[in-house]
Amino acid sequence: MTESKPARRTGRPPLTDRATLLAAAREIGLASLTVGAVTSRVGVKYSTFYRHFSSLEALLTAVVDEIYSEADLPDPRGPWQEYVLELSEALFEVLAQHPGLALTVLRLPALPERAVEAYRRLTECLVAAGFDPDEAVLGATTILEVVMMPWLTASDGSVHKQDRESQIRSTSEPLDPQVRAAGVGVVDDPPRRWTRRKVELVINGLGTPASPVATSGRPTGP
Repeated sequence: MTESKPARRTGRPPLTDRATLLAAAREIGLASLTVGAVTSRVGVKYSTFYRHFSSLEALLTAVVDEIYSEADLPDPRGPWQEYVLELSEALFEVLAQHPGLALTVLRLPALPERAVEAYRRLTECLVAAGFDPDEAVLGATTILEVVMMPWLTASDGSVHKQDRESQIRSTSEPLDPQVRAAGVGVVDDPPRRWTRRKVELVINGLGTPASPVATSGRPTGP
């Protein structure tokens, strides 16, 4: 009779892993994300969470990095004005799809690499179009701020169109009727049209570069 060998012990399976915790965080959403919410959803203790992430900030960083890595950001091409609009609209959509993202990005100690890449592309595009570095930096940062601004006070994905319209209609100091009508007319929710118009104003403010520079595959001015 052949003596049977004892079954090989494989050890205790892990309760969870980093990917599972990250997926749970994505399901919960940035606007409501806490360590407790993640551990409750996955069904593990806090100690298990901290084996994979050193803090809530580390988890937020990982979520934000993953979101931006999935973003479909355009490459610089065509006239610089068109690229600015395309990029701003792509970044707007990322923020619209992930409530709480804008505020989370501002609170993190470092920007996600993809966001830095978008900034680099934007400034390089403006410099290649003939703007000096100061104008490129000011223009790029203003555009990115315009895109983020509607979401900094919106935790539920809404910018509260009705509240804004009511406020415009019933200010304590009456607005000029034409200004009031225009104010109500440009508010949309989510504010795609509102943001695009603001970006267009920034583009017009940048005007014409002093000395357009011809660069292969890059715009050369308006």
